[in-house]
Amino acid sequence: MDKRKFALRSDFIVIFVLAVIAIAAFAVFNSGEEAGYAEIIHDNELIARLSLEEDRIYTPEGFDVTFEIKDGAAAFISSDCPDKICVNTGFISKKGQSAVCLPNRLTLRITGGSDEADIYIG
Repeated sequence: MDKRKFALRSDFIVIFVLAVIAIAAFAVFNSGEEAGYAEIIHDNELIARLSLEEDRIYTPEGFDVTFEIKDGAAAFISSDCPDKICVNTGFISKKGQSAVCLPNRLTLRITGGSDEADIYIG
């Protein structure tokens, strides 16, 4: 019968290489641009771009919807829609996250960026 060791030296090398690859991938995906803005979009048109650095409450003109920026995160805090899914989503803060109010056709999207504009109304 052939007696084998529990693990060969080559096994440890493979495990080490895989660990290094995993750590490198984690670093690459988490070192991206910091989230900096909450964009409010209506029918694919940007209506406001709010900095996440300043706490505030914002209500877009013509809508019964209110947003809050607090501690680097943004949320729908009130809406006249019947189901309130947008409000129940809560605060979002990571680049790429979004919350949507379908009845009002509004999207709250977190983006990164280095623009100096605090509010863009277009």
